[in-house]
Amino acid sequence: MYQVLVCDDNKEFLKLMILLLEKYADFYHASVIGFDNGQELVEYCREHKPDLIYMDIKLGEKNGMMIGKTIKAMYPKSLMIYISAYDDYYVDMVQAEPFRFIPKDAADIPRLEGQLADTLEAAVRRISGKEIWTYSFNRKKYKVELGKIKYFHSAARIIYIAGGLGKNPAYFYRKMDELQEELERLDGNFVRISKSCIVNMKYIQSVRKNKVEIDSRFLAVTTGYQETFAKKYEEYWNTAI
Repeated sequence: MYQVLVCDDNKEFLKLMILLLEKYADFYHASVIGFDNGQELVEYCREHKPDLIYMDIKLGEKNGMMIGKTIKAMYPKSLMIYISAYDDYYVDMVQAEPFRFIPKDAADIPRLEGQLADTLEAAVRRISGKEIWTYSFNRKKYKVELGKIKYFHSAARIIYIAGGLGKNPAYFYRKMDELQEELERLDGNFVRISKSCIVNMKYIQSVRKNKVEIDSRFLAVTTGYQETFAKKYEEYWNTAI
């Protein structure tokens, strides 16, 4: 069962959020728990791993994004959706690693419910590993579950895909930097290990000095990427179920 938490110091808005989310809880096999202050939320999270948190950006005198960073430090894979009546928090939100942002408008309940339903569906897809990724080849678009991709490897501007693609083409044309940025937004399991390689950490069979093994093939972790890889790989295993 997925654990969905809601934190807002406006108790009436908190009740509304819980009421709307609970309409979809059974369908997504989720439990919904509300908190009206950030400290209680953090204390709860010390004992329970959340899957998804809806967080008000302004919690009285507290900053919801700072609380979000605290929780993300404990559970990097937990998804944060920030809620605010203001739209001037862009830089801070990027640093707090939001999954989505919802404008706060209790006056438009149908719109709020639609946004909650959409974000809940997207979060469950992400958590379940069934995030859909789209790429183009010969002017045609193809879709594949990101969770089935084991790694990407480039040569010149051709990027090769290793994993469960079905009948889809196994390569496409793109810059690795662009692909890395997209994958970081979509799925925290992917990490770049060299200028030419991005791997899905859940398929790593072993880690040796400056190498990772996937499907009995050893892929080099080059100098400029070793520190970032070591940190992300440690976080991955610390939070793996």
